[in-house]
Amino acid sequence: MPAPGTVVAWWEHDVIAFGVVVMEEKQRVVLVTADGREERSAPARIVAALASGPAPARTPEGRREAAGVAAAMAQSIALRSATVDVATLWELTMGESATLGEATLAELALASTDPAACLATALALTRDGVRFVRKPAGWQPRSEEAVAEILHEREQIARRAEDKAMALAALARASKEGVWQAQGSAVERRILLALEALAISDLEAPEKERALAQEALEAAGARGDRPSEAAFRLLRRTGRFASDDENLAIVRFGLRTAFADDAQLAAESAAAAGFDRADRRDLTARTTLTIDDETTREVDDALSIDERDNGLVEVGIHIADPCAFITAGDPLDVEARARGTTYYFPERKLLMLPAVLSEEAASLVAGEERPALSFLVTVDAEGRVAGTEIVRSIVRVAARLGYDEVDATLRAGTGPHADVLTRLAAVASRREAVRRANGAIALRTPETEIRVAADGSLTLKARDPDTPAQRLVSEAMILAGEVAAAWFDTRRVPAIFRRQSAPDGRLPEADPSQPAAVHIRAVRRLLKRGEAGLRPGTHHALGLSAYTQVTSPLRRYQDLSMHRQIVALLAGRPPQYDAAEMQVILAATERAESEGRRAERVMDRYWMLRWLERSIGGTVTGVVVDVFPRPIVVLDETLLELPVPSLVDASPGDRVRLKVERVNPRADLLVLRPE
Repeated sequence: MPAPGTVVAWWEHDVIAFGVVVMEEKQRVVLVTADGREERSAPARIVAALASGPAPARTPEGRREAAGVAAAMAQSIALRSATVDVATLWELTMGESATLGEATLAELALASTDPAACLATALALTRDGVRFVRKPAGWQPRSEEAVAEILHEREQIARRAEDKAMALAALARASKEGVWQAQGSAVERRILLALEALAISDLEAPEKERALAQEALEAAGARGDRPSEAAFRLLRRTGRFASDDENLAIVRFGLRTAFADDAQLAAESAAAAGFDRADRRDLTARTTLTIDDETTREVDDALSIDERDNGLVEVGIHIADPCAFITAGDPLDVEARARGTTYYFPERKLLMLPAVLSEEAASLVAGEERPALSFLVTVDAEGRVAGTEIVRSIVRVAARLGYDEVDATLRAGTGPHADVLTRLAAVASRREAVRRANGAIALRTPETEIRVAADGSLTLKARDPDTPAQRLVSEAMILAGEVAAAWFDTRRVPAIFRRQSAPDGRLPEADPSQPAAVHIRAVRRLLKRGEAGLRPGTHHALGLSAYTQVTSPLRRYQDLSMHRQIVALLAGRPPQYDAAEMQVILAATERAESEGRRAERVMDRYWMLRWLERSIGGTVTGVVVDVFPRPIVVLDETLLELPVPSLVDASPGDRVRLKVERVNPRADLLVLRPE
């Protein structure tokens, strides 16, 4: 047991520590370390007693004096250890297989075996960390191969550290001066990829990449309302992104922006070859109309109506037939399946099928003969389905009409195709009445659509789904889905059905004194999410016992798959897909559609915020639709739904005016305050 006042040394986690003994207490040595801490240690941990002096007092002043003595000893040993030539010592002992004691090594290195020399030698070997391995009984020289490997690794680490410092310095220059000079190192690429992951995925980026990106942002002095925004701005300076309005959702969800060469060539070849007219019913004599938004190019549905005996009418729902051009498993089909759906963004769209097919050869272009899959549905005077037939057909669209044009014709009762449109609208009303009697929910939510022109200008358009034209088309598409679901179910054909369970409680009634938005939010909160599966079931919101989607085969792979099942049976063949194959299609396409909706929502919100930038400092109006757990406002112009915590004592239905204080689309930031 060393006496009080003795300067001692011990190993502390592979580091030599120094201290001055204060006293013995319960068979432990009380020490003051070189950094002024008081520590209790087992005597066995102490490896050397180096000098003796007066016992330090257990006072702050005594502790400072003892720490100074220990620090001086540490410095003295460190200076002496600097004279040890570890490389030469290793060369002298490299062939030794036995563990060498510190005294032996100190004799070789410093020509002394006193405790200070042994400690200095041990300190030198520890700092070197390459040529010797510390063992319980001493030190083991490493082999020449092991030393070479460690030195090489250290060189690599040093080089990476240097590359990292250069990359961070280059990013700092880019951030401050707008000048980017790439170094081209692997470390730089990792940093740029980490920044990209943060910019694109925000909090969903892997933790390791987020940490590296954050380090780069701090080194570059890059700032933003969110780290993801700061990362984007910094990468913009490096030229990684071509525009301040870059669509990061495309990269985030791995969406395909260009068609593979073999798929594009297959589409062009199929379009040039045309379609086979054999075994198709010629319906070109019928007056067939398309009703679409003015910007729609993938025209995949058309309507006709014909009188039948006994007050019956036959509604023709004619759906584009891409199966006439695409074979399951060919390059075009593989590409379409991988995409799953067409993605619509304010500034661009990513087609499921190349435009030469989806917008031209397979699209129901007015005045051109086109292949179709026609759902011919006989409806009685009460709106009930009295008969159905599904046929492959040839149609010629008489006219392409816009929603506004159809609404105007229906209001006036006159104009081109007024008779056809009036009769279709009447059937739609009867069909809606039948569904509502079966429990359907007529929850027609207003929508806004923002578009970005080639010159970057924005247009915002409101769409009312409750107009006669919108309801006419909606009812026709629902009718086709109902008929197809029954057709599949009757024949036990594997198909993808859409289902929705009834809500647990009674839905609230609309209050005429309240804005419609309040009722819409209340109902939506109670409705259960829809689901898809191979088993038919009730779709509560539609008021149908079974429902599937078949009306968008040019832009939804699930619909294309449903068409293939129908076409195969119409030709007398087994279904194209068995249940297992259909389940695989369902899983892949549901994921694609889900990611597509997320991507579209992200970019719609981004461009809505860009629209609101023009209102900074001004005001916007809206209606409070909920107050729990915090006030939620739906803005009038954009229909954005967002929390406004600063609204105090608000009630659902309150009209509010809000000042636009800050807008930062890239950071998804919108700050509104009550005016």
